[in-house]
Amino acid sequence: MTTNSFWSEPEWVSNESIQELFNECQYFERVLAGELKQRIFHFDNHLKLKQRRKLNEPKCTRSQIVVYYDSDGQPVALVHQYKRKTGELGQSGKPDPKRLFISNKIIATKESFQ
Repeated sequence: MTTNSFWSEPEWVSNESIQELFNECQYFERVLAGELKQRIFHFDNHLKLKQRRKLNEPKCTRSQIVVYYDSDGQPVALVHQYKRKTGELGQSGKPDPKRLFISNKIIATKESFQ
């Protein structure tokens, strides 16, 4: 099994570009269909009251960094999401991509996670 160098230096792109590619490749839909697996990667914290108010999110909403993996166990996407107690995603209802493996290259955005 070869690795895709997911954590190597990426090509930096705009937030709009990475979101467009994330949507075109249907990463989130592929997770929902079970084609890609997901695992919490970095943190899984409850939002503080000030953050919840700013984002208009309910109590117990969590800020998460999640990695999506292909069937070979290789990482293909790193996303930030707000997950509510009910299991649904907050804000737009979809994850916010930060890093993708696409067309044999790594692309990422420099935007902060929060």
